[in-house]
Amino acid sequence: MAKPKVLFICSECGGEHLRWQGQCQFCREWNTLKEVTSFKSATSSAGPRKPKKLSEITQTTVARLTTGIGEFDRVLGEGIVPGSAVLLSGPPGIGKSTLLLQVAEKIGKKNPVVYVSGEESEEQIAGRAERLGIKADNLYFLAQTDLELILSELAEMDKLGLVVVDSLQTTTSENATGSGGSPSQLKYAAAQLTNFAKARNVPVMMTGHVTKTFQIGGPKFLEHIVDVVLAFEGDKFSSLRILRSQKNRFGATSEVGIFEMGKKGLAEVTDPSAAFLKHHRSSPGSALMVALEGSRPLLLEIQALTSPTSYAYPKRTTQGIASKRALLILAVLDKYGRLNLSRSDIFIKSSLGMRVFEPAADLAIAVAVASSRLKKPLPAKLCFFGEVGLNGEIKAVTGEEDRIKHAKKLGLEPVTSTTYPIITDLLANLFPQI
Repeated sequence: MAKPKVLFICSECGGEHLRWQGQCQFCREWNTLKEVTSFKSATSSAGPRKPKKLSEITQTTVARLTTGIGEFDRVLGEGIVPGSAVLLSGPPGIGKSTLLLQVAEKIGKKNPVVYVSGEESEEQIAGRAERLGIKADNLYFLAQTDLELILSELAEMDKLGLVVVDSLQTTTSENATGSGGSPSQLKYAAAQLTNFAKARNVPVMMTGHVTKTFQIGGPKFLEHIVDVVLAFEGDKFSSLRILRSQKNRFGATSEVGIFEMGKKGLAEVTDPSAAFLKHHRSSPGSALMVALEGSRPLLLEIQALTSPTSYAYPKRTTQGIASKRALLILAVLDKYGRLNLSRSDIFIKSSLGMRVFEPAADLAIAVAVASSRLKKPLPAKLCFFGEVGLNGEIKAVTGEEDRIKHAKKLGLEPVTSTTYPIITDLLANLFPQI
């Protein structure tokens, strides 16, 4: 037996230290190091390998598993790759379990699927499946949190089509230090489940919660060990949900899938721009923009509200918009747009829970703030996209041709850097009273 080794593990990021110190050298947090004892194996499970020439390596075409849920398959790269490890992250209550239950039903009609839940009992899962109308002869449920017991049960099943583990934070092992959900437990569970996927050539999908800053709970090591990282986003008070790929070893990370939550679960939104447009109402402080989510153009609404303040320091609040970028745009409006914003509280948000951090939103933010400040609505048929420079110039953005084509398809007139190269001219045309 190998000699035990004493390490100090950071409870925040999982970083390992040889000795105790007040601050973690990786995440810079204080008083987070915990003493643990680890046993390092003297032998490696993998056999010796020799390097090969690139010309000697043969490639094989892998048949993907299609779920029939078009938006889900699109994000993964037209299907699930056998033997892949997929991590689906998102805040609690966003619909991760519902999405994976619907995926499990599709795969379970052809091959056995095991849905492992550490958060709900078998009766609770069966109740949700009944509410969603899910029926599959090959769909099995296992309420278990012990990793070794989970793997032993899976090893007894043949011709598995898919394994779902919900969630990674509740899966524990006696071979790892720390309590359930700690960095060491998460790292060990993710590594073991990934090894199982590779050894059995069975795709394994794991769910994980995110923090308030939309980061996956646990160490960053989780994102490196799995093959695919998906983020499920949206405002839980809105019915729309966004599935985007943050990492994909088998496809592009430029695709997004859009769903709508209903009584029967998640339904695909085949025309998302029309869904966004039906909620739009022309009013002061509202501006339309065409965002580019991956390779797909989407019509969104940027809303702004300006209100006089009696305090020395006015508020600047954003939701779904990068706060620092919004402050730069407000400074440009104050100087080149001849708008006095120093005595106004300003609130800016994107519609329907979408997060828009690309520079193309600059122009829509600028005109929305100006519209609210001057209490004049923008023309209903105009949409805006362009980057606003610090000198008041409007710059072109990536995918401009696709955005213009999509706007015209919806019957809208796009306003870009070609139409107005300087923001002063644009504001003067939209609001002659400036």
